[in-house]
Amino acid sequence: MRPSEAYVRLFEPPKMAGHFTGKHVVTVEQFTREDMIEVFRTAADFRDRVRHGDRTLLNAAAGRVMATLFYEASTRTDMSFQAAMHRLGGAVVSTSGGVRFSSVYKGENLADTIRAVGCYADVVVLRHPDVGSSYEAAYYLDQLGEQLGRSPVVISGGDGVGEHPTQALLDLFTIVDCKGRADRLTITMVGDLLNGRTVHSLSKLIAQYGAQEVDFCFVSPFSLRMPSYIVDFLHERGYRVMQTGDLYEVLNRSDVIYWTRVQQERFAKPEDYEAIRDDFVMTPEVLGQAKSDAILMHPLPRKNEMGTPRDHDILDADSRAVYFKQMANGMFVRMALLAKVLGAAV
Repeated sequence: MRPSEAYVRLFEPPKMAGHFTGKHVVTVEQFTREDMIEVFRTAADFRDRVRHGDRTLLNAAAGRVMATLFYEASTRTDMSFQAAMHRLGGAVVSTSGGVRFSSVYKGENLADTIRAVGCYADVVVLRHPDVGSSYEAAYYLDQLGEQLGRSPVVISGGDGVGEHPTQALLDLFTIVDCKGRADRLTITMVGDLLNGRTVHSLSKLIAQYGAQEVDFCFVSPFSLRMPSYIVDFLHERGYRVMQTGDLYEVLNRSDVIYWTRVQQERFAKPEDYEAIRDDFVMTPEVLGQAKSDAILMHPLPRKNEMGTPRDHDILDADSRAVYFKQMANGMFVRMALLAKVLGAAV
């Protein structure tokens, strides 16, 4: 067990239970259905207000500071959090040139780094390659808060191969937004389900939401199957789960198709990655066999798992492809979360 994983047992994150202010966001298990509905309501309201140029939002987080601490590469999570904080009128700080040029380069551990950042910020967005890192950060920020007389909070921006709670929230928001419901859906997740923290968190979040009559179809190479603890989590809550290596068993009955890339960075041996990188490729011809009202999602970035650049252009023009809407929704959901944990008046 890696050091950060121990903090999953040591730190018990409090449930939101309708009261977000001052609470860390490290797992989807903190959210009830009512919490999610409130986040989605706020995100939809912010989306409308931003579209109409409502500048009163700039007062929501005025005088507050968000720090970004990304030990792994990111475009969408990093920039959407920054944009969200700016649109709420807050400030954003980060290390010049990224974490690789911070004291981490000198060998500083996460415990000391997170406390240093917590001295300067009200909220820290953390992405880290180790499972449990956000729990570790929350544990040490709570200790720091006792000394500072204020409690900085951490929001997980991705926790190794564990969870990505804000991605799951924006994904479920997109599903409800596009389909009009979370119930009575067949949700098919395809690709690297072993290492994909996005599919881990989304599966759990749908169960936490209490969606009714949902069938989960997990499509992957055998070596990249969904972890058993996720499957058990769903079974314990009464959901039907199908695992297969044959996409065409489930494609024509899927309401939501959640495509993922095989994550090369998670493989110790390049040859293991090369052996399965092309097992599942979404192309216009494949999407052509899906339902006319299905939606195609992807957390991005995409590589060869969605074909050639020409395939990308054709897929992007298909009304069923909602991954750019999904991307845009990320900022609004993260605006809602930031406003909630900071106790902003919106």
